[in-house]
Amino acid sequence: MQQDWQKIGLKAGLECHQQLDTGKLFCRCPSVLREEKPDFVFERRLRAVASELGEFDKAAMEAFEKGLTFRYEAYNGTTCLVEADEEPVEPADKEALEATLKVALMAKSRILDELYVMRKAVIDGSNTSGFQRTMLAAIGGELELSGKKVGIQTIALEEDAARPTAKKEGEITYRLDRLGIPLIELATAPELFTPEEVKECALKIGELFRRTCKAKRGLGTIRQDLNVSVAQGARVEIKGVQELELIDEYVRREAQRQLSLVGLREEMLKRKISEKNFAPLEIADLSQIFSETQCKFLKGKQVFGIALHKMGGLLGKETQPGRRFGTEIADYVKARAGLAGILHSDELPAYGISEREVERVRHKANCVMDDAFVIVQADAARAQKALAVVGERCKMALSGVPEETRNALENANTEYSRPLPGAARMYPETDLKPIGISTDYLEVLEKELPLSVAEREELYAGKGLSRNLVDGMKLSNYACFFEQLVEKGINATTAASLLLEGLTQLRREGIENIPNEMLEQLLLAEKNKAVTKDVMLGVLRQWSKAPEKELKEILKGLQVERVGDAEVRKVIAAIVEKNRALVAEKGERAAGALMGDAMRELKGKADGGAISAILKEELEKAAGK
Repeated sequence: MQQDWQKIGLKAGLECHQQLDTGKLFCRCPSVLREEKPDFVFERRLRAVASELGEFDKAAMEAFEKGLTFRYEAYNGTTCLVEADEEPVEPADKEALEATLKVALMAKSRILDELYVMRKAVIDGSNTSGFQRTMLAAIGGELELSGKKVGIQTIALEEDAARPTAKKEGEITYRLDRLGIPLIELATAPELFTPEEVKECALKIGELFRRTCKAKRGLGTIRQDLNVSVAQGARVEIKGVQELELIDEYVRREAQRQLSLVGLREEMLKRKISEKNFAPLEIADLSQIFSETQCKFLKGKQVFGIALHKMGGLLGKETQPGRRFGTEIADYVKARAGLAGILHSDELPAYGISEREVERVRHKANCVMDDAFVIVQADAARAQKALAVVGERCKMALSGVPEETRNALENANTEYSRPLPGAARMYPETDLKPIGISTDYLEVLEKELPLSVAEREELYAGKGLSRNLVDGMKLSNYACFFEQLVEKGINATTAASLLLEGLTQLRREGIENIPNEMLEQLLLAEKNKAVTKDVMLGVLRQWSKAPEKELKEILKGLQVERVGDAEVRKVIAAIVEKNRALVAEKGERAAGALMGDAMRELKGKADGGAISAILKEELEKAAGK
């Protein structure tokens, strides 16, 4: 869709949430996602509570009114009584807090003197307690984009929610392994005016997070919420965008949706449609009409419907690619009444519903020429609730674009989730003291701030890294560790190759989470010629099975203790003697064939360069004979 974004008044802001690769925020459990069968399961039902001012949040109330039951799956070792909401929380994880404050310092934000943990009401079951804990860490600051600066409103540290694993009627199952993983939340000012600017800003924020060396990696570890509006529309929050490459397309499609709804409003007013057209709604029992239908999901079922006066043709109006205003209505019915969907006149006949059945519905629902109708399959009580939601959504269309929260779909479209939350859902956490942030502490953090990407590129290239290794390391979580290793005199290329390529190979083999201390010991051993590069992965494979052992024990078990030049020469001399015929025929050109024999014989006990040099000397000696 080609648009003059300035003309339509496009305005957007970003809220980026990044999981941190530390322990959980308010307990001491590790932040590890698991897929095996849970160790135990329990159930809860949650209810909305009033704020300190006696007010109920609209989003919380809508979730509460669904009356859902929540099942929680938990694991020994990675979930505890804090996640079950059975014991008080512990102080915030130090590493997570430091990473958040470093992000704030890098973004030139003003860090608050005291950080207060707040409870944010969440009744969708994603938190066992009925609220999420969050703390505002900093305000203000800016991001440098190409050609402009974008203001930062807030930087916060909060706990991630549990992840849903199954849904069925009246019940959602959540897994608690994700609950409590720390999240940095950075919210920009609404100062992004094209889809391309939104995408560039998201990439810049991601770069800022990754510079800390504490950002988790992989799908779902960073999530963007987009706040989008057009001049005649309203602020709409799109939750959970995970694909950075699609961010600009989400903005385009939301702008398209809002413009479409503005056009729908104008058409409704042109037709002199008012709220009176939708009240009272006369619900017709259509079950008899579909008793012998070819439509499998209606045949023999209870079916009810309503007429929507003067709305003919409007339910089929496109709002996003592949989605119509009828789809918008269906989203509300799904969220507020729990029905899978609706059928409407602008899409019929279809689904096995005949033209004759459409005409009978129009007659039964008292439709005239320019009327539309909506039908639902449900018992009488649920149908009444669902059709009331249909009428409400049509009334809302008279105002244009409703402020709401929408879920991101995989194809860059969105669907209704809930109303925009308000301030009534926030209240103080009573189990934790405020966290004081001193000037001295910030001065220490200032000295520890990570290098910029440009500074890293210059430093790494100067240490002899190839372009591929520079690109791989500059935003790696190992970047800070790598810089420490280089300061200790460890060869930069050897270290980068092990951290980027070697560990990737081990992860493919299922070997995860090798501690930095183990890596540093091994690299120092290579620097001191106690081990060779070609056996380092083998050493890590064995060491990961027995991390309590010392490196010397692992090397001894693998029989890779380093030997001196005299021992190397003795082995090579024997190989040359054994292959006298080949040496006599090829002379020094036999080195290629014999080098492999020497490497296999020595099995990492000597450096390849030393072996090659000694082999050359022995071949020259043999040729001299």
